[in-house]
Amino acid sequence: MIIELNDAEQRLARYLALTRYRNNRKKGIVNHRIGPQSDELTDLEGIGGEIAFCKMMNLYPDLQIEFIPGYDCVLPDGTKVDVKTTKYENGKLLSVPWKEPKDIDVFALMIGEIPKYRYAGMMKAKELLQEHRKQNLGHGVVYAATQDELYK
Repeated sequence: MIIELNDAEQRLARYLALTRYRNNRKKGIVNHRIGPQSDELTDLEGIGGEIAFCKMMNLYPDLQIEFIPGYDCVLPDGTKVDVKTTKYENGKLLSVPWKEPKDIDVFALMIGEIPKYRYAGMMKAKELLQEHRKQNLGHGVVYAATQDELYK
């Protein structure tokens, strides 16, 4: 499924990315990006993917700029979702090694760049955050799952 952000959603993504970036750097919070892209682009694409996922699921996106929880949105049934975004068409669902299944219920993967994203699927946190899924993709150890392993 392809989700395209309209002009207002793109402006919102840019505003949130810049504001969160500035707030986090002031607080000394390190961006834990996985890849060579800039922190600013990582924040923008991450938030763009979150807004696209929320749009697809008919949810209101998280607009917080001060306190950022460990998840990006909550489904109507209370499921906490951490949305991951990559520009790579064959990209994997990745998570940092210190995430805990108690912090997140499911991970969702969005593929694309602002303004267009494709929903690739989801995986339960307890399935992704397994020792056998740890890989080093060239930027440190992460948990990884391929798109064919995801639930649509």
